[in-house]
Amino acid sequence: MSKKTNKKEAKITDPILKNLKFGVEFEVFTLDKQGKMVYSADKIIKKVKETNPQIDIVKECGKNMLEINSFAHTNIPDVMAKTLDDFETVLHCAEKENVVLYSYGSYPGQFTPQINKDKGYKIKDNIFGKNRFAIAGRCIGLHCHYSLPWGVFDPVNKIIKPLINSKNKQSMVNTYNLFIAMDPALTTFAQSSPFYQGKHLGKDSRVIVYRGGDVLKYPQGLYTNYQDFGMLQPYKVTGTDLLQIIKHRFDSWTKVLKKVDIGLRVFMKHGSILDTTWNPVKISPHGTIEQRGMDMNHPRIIIALAILIEYISREVQEKFVQVLPSDIGLTEPFKKEGNVIYIPPHTHVRFELQPQSAYKGFESENVFNYCKGLLKLGKQCIPKDKQVLIEPFEKIIKEKKTISDKILADARKLGAKNTISNKQAAELALKHSKDLFKEIIMTKQLIKNL
Repeated sequence: MSKKTNKKEAKITDPILKNLKFGVEFEVFTLDKQGKMVYSADKIIKKVKETNPQIDIVKECGKNMLEINSFAHTNIPDVMAKTLDDFETVLHCAEKENVVLYSYGSYPGQFTPQINKDKGYKIKDNIFGKNRFAIAGRCIGLHCHYSLPWGVFDPVNKIIKPLINSKNKQSMVNTYNLFIAMDPALTTFAQSSPFYQGKHLGKDSRVIVYRGGDVLKYPQGLYTNYQDFGMLQPYKVTGTDLLQIIKHRFDSWTKVLKKVDIGLRVFMKHGSILDTTWNPVKISPHGTIEQRGMDMNHPRIIIALAILIEYISREVQEKFVQVLPSDIGLTEPFKKEGNVIYIPPHTHVRFELQPQSAYKGFESENVFNYCKGLLKLGKQCIPKDKQVLIEPFEKIIKEKKTISDKILADARKLGAKNTISNKQAAELALKHSKDLFKEIIMTKQLIKNL
């Protein structure tokens, strides 16, 4: 009996993560030729399916939004090359329908989204209320998936296995905590939403209105009253802690649904308790850990984010690197010393860096140094021949300007400051949509040269 157990446990703890897979989901808004929001997602999806039915394009909660998905693969450039091919096709289809695609985190002007009537969206509309759920139709984000360490996920029941004494399970916890620590830096690098409904809330208005709550000082936020499901989480110490919080959220969501007389099975898209959370870092029913807190952005920024996260994840999972919350992480964030990466205490990440990133971006020296620390760690992990892919971050650090800063500068040229008119917003959105096709082609060529 003991021999059998030891054999099984040895198998569980084998250091296997040579085939870490990556997948990406990204969203876009549909605009007309004047730069105003239009509700053309269904029309574009139909056109794409007629042109190339293999493209994984789906509708989102708003009729002004669509989502393009990639299949998981072990090589990020391969994933991105395929996704960019798909994106180019979608762009051509949109052009034929006189629709412009806008791929930044929020549209600068005011509009009222038309929400799709699918059951899941109707349930959320009922729970959050129409005004709050409208936020989901005004925000688009980037979701990056990375496979969990081998052996920790049960693909049949779509849940984390209750393993004990597993190095791979502890590696999953280390990755989870690192993803939480990276959030303020990644959201800063990706920020592209300085306006929401015609108002400049912060450098990352999407994060502010989406997460909401006391930490971000935005009581009208989508998840303000349901912080368990949408906030940036605390770290966890063990796999058991992670399992318990997943179960706690599942139980809490079950109670929420009962209050509005909705059956749980109707809501669970993949039949997994992992369907009931939308936090910035998420263990997903696909057997992945998902970084989902970032603004949508253009291709060069997306691939830089993906490469940065992937190779740091590889370092942690393949070499069983310990991710250690420590005061060292306050002054030297993401310092790697031997087999340890130091990150700040989660209270500093969530209560200090998160709001500073969302409101101030690089105007905060703390956030600027934090981003530099993450980029330094990334360069230690990323092979030299692939570091060209993170050059956009080198430029961002050198100039201390994100896409949000550039959008704000262009808005000021139009005469807008803390507020922007719908006419100015349309002109601004149209200007920042024009480079999308060129960026797709340039990024494809960059990947090809690799």
